[in-house]
Amino acid sequence: MSWFVWGSGVVAVVLTGWLLGPPALRALIKRRLRGYRVAVNRVDENLPATLSSKRRVAVLGGGVAGLTAAVTLARRGFEVDLFEANAHLGGKLGSWKVELAPGEAAWVSHGFHAFFANYFNLNRFLDSLGLRRGFESIGEYVILGTDGAEVRFGRLETTPVFNLIALAKAGVYRFRDVLKAPARDLFGVFLEYDEGDTFARYDRVSFADFDRLARLPPRLKLAFNTFARAFFSDEDKLSLAELIKSFHFYYLSQDGGLVYDFPVHDYEPAFLAPLRGELEKHGARVRLATPVTSLAKTTDGFTVNGNAFDAAVLATDVVGARAIIGGATGLPTELKTRFEALQTGQRYAVLRVWLDKDVRQGLPVFVITDRVKVLDAFAAYHRFEHEASEWTKRHGGSVLELHCYAVPEAMSAEQVKQALLDELVAFFPEVKGYSLRHEVFQLNRNFTAFHLGMYDARPTPETGVPGLVCAGDWVRLPFPAMLLEAACASGLVAANVLLREAGLREELVESVPPRGLMAGMPQPPARAMLAPKGGG
Repeated sequence: MSWFVWGSGVVAVVLTGWLLGPPALRALIKRRLRGYRVAVNRVDENLPATLSSKRRVAVLGGGVAGLTAAVTLARRGFEVDLFEANAHLGGKLGSWKVELAPGEAAWVSHGFHAFFANYFNLNRFLDSLGLRRGFESIGEYVILGTDGAEVRFGRLETTPVFNLIALAKAGVYRFRDVLKAPARDLFGVFLEYDEGDTFARYDRVSFADFDRLARLPPRLKLAFNTFARAFFSDEDKLSLAELIKSFHFYYLSQDGGLVYDFPVHDYEPAFLAPLRGELEKHGARVRLATPVTSLAKTTDGFTVNGNAFDAAVLATDVVGARAIIGGATGLPTELKTRFEALQTGQRYAVLRVWLDKDVRQGLPVFVITDRVKVLDAFAAYHRFEHEASEWTKRHGGSVLELHCYAVPEAMSAEQVKQALLDELVAFFPEVKGYSLRHEVFQLNRNFTAFHLGMYDARPTPETGVPGLVCAGDWVRLPFPAMLLEAACASGLVAANVLLREAGLREELVESVPPRGLMAGMPQPPARAMLAPKGGG
C-alpha cells in the first residue's frame, strides 16, 4: 500500500499498511502536525514574573476572556478592577438563581458547555485552581436524526486521516461519494487549513454554497452541520473559511477526538466562585452590576467610569465591545471603524424545563439533534448536574435543557419556545403528555457573527493604542482556537501584551498546529468553482 492523495488532494488517505504499517503511519502524521500541540509564544524565564511598581488595569467584562486576563494579571502583581454589567460573573458560562416556587430556587445558565481535550489554554487555566477534578467524560458523541437513527462518533479512531476513514466505516459517507467529482475536488479544503490562504480564498464563500457544489451525502452533511451550528448561523450566512477552521481545530489537527468533559456542578460553584476568590486573594476588585458607561484615552493612560487606570482590557461580548469603543473618546478613527463592523450572529434560545416525565436511558447526557425547525441539542441535566439531580430526588421527573443555536428570524419568542417543546416530544415520544412544572426561557442575540467576509475587519488583541488590548471569542487570533478556548486564549494573549509592556515574563500560550496536513499542496483546477460570486 502506498501514501497517495485521495481525489486530487481531497483527503490525505494513507494506505501504506503493508509498507509502513499503522504505527509508523501514525507517527508520520503526528510529526507532520508537529505533535498536535504547539507553543505560540516563547517564554523567557530570565524575565521577572511580577511587577516591582504599581500598575493599575481595568478589565472590562467578566466572561471567560476577562476572567483569564484578570486572574493572570492579578497573579503578576497588577492592581485589577474587573467591571461586569451583570450581577454575576461568567459571560456565556454565567449562572444565576431563579425562584421555581416559594422557598425553592435553582441555578440556571446560558447552556451546556463542552470542554475538549484540545482546549489547552482553558484546561491549564482551570487546572491552576484544580477546577477540573470533578469533571466527567461524555463518553460518546451522538447525533440523533429525525428518523430516530443515531450517528455515534465517540469511539471512532482519533488520529487525523484515520478518523476520516473511520467515518466511512461508521456509515457517515461512502468512499464512492467522495471519490467522484465534484466532491473529489472540493473536500480537500478541510485538510488544507492555512489561516491567510484559507480566509483569502473562502471567507466570502458560504457553507451553503459548498454544500450545493459538493453535494454532501445526508449523514456527512449532518456531521458538518454540528460544526456549523457552533457559529450561531444559518448555512447561507456562515463563512466556509470559518467552518474549515472549525474542522481543522476540532477534528483534523489533533488526536483528542470529539469526546469531551463537562462539570458535574453548576458553573457558579464549579468555576465562578473559585475564580472570584482567586481574584480577591490577589487584591482585585470585582465590580458586579457595573456596566462600563465611559472609556477615555488620556495622556497618562485611561479612565473607565471616571476612574484612572494605566491600561485596559476590553473583554465584553461583541455587543458591549462595540458600544464601549463607539462611545469612547481619544481613540483613533481606524480602531473605531473596526468595531463598527462587528456584528452579532443570529438569535439563540435556551429553554430549561422541569418535567414530570423523563427521556429514555441509553443516550449521553448531551445529544445533538437534526432539527426539524429549532431543536439543535438537548441536555439531561438531572443525570449529571448535582443541583438538578437533587430536584428530581425530591420531585421525580427530569430537568432538561433545549437549545436552538440559530433561531429563524421570522419566529416570535413564544413560537420558538413552543416549537422546542414540540420537537422534544417528536425526538423523545416517551415524554408525550408531560406536565411542565417549571420553565426558564432565554432568547438572546449577543454571540459573535462569523458570517461571510468579516475576517479582515475583525479586531486583534493589540489595538495599536498602548495599554489597550482586546480579548474575547470575537478577536482575530494568529492561531486556530474556537469558542471557549478562543475566549481563554485571547485573554492570555491580551495579558501577555501588558506583561511585555511591563518588562515581565509572558504566560505560555499553546494551540493546535497552525496548518493542516495538506496545506500548501497544489489546488486542483476544479477548486475554482468555489470562488465567491462576482470574484474576489
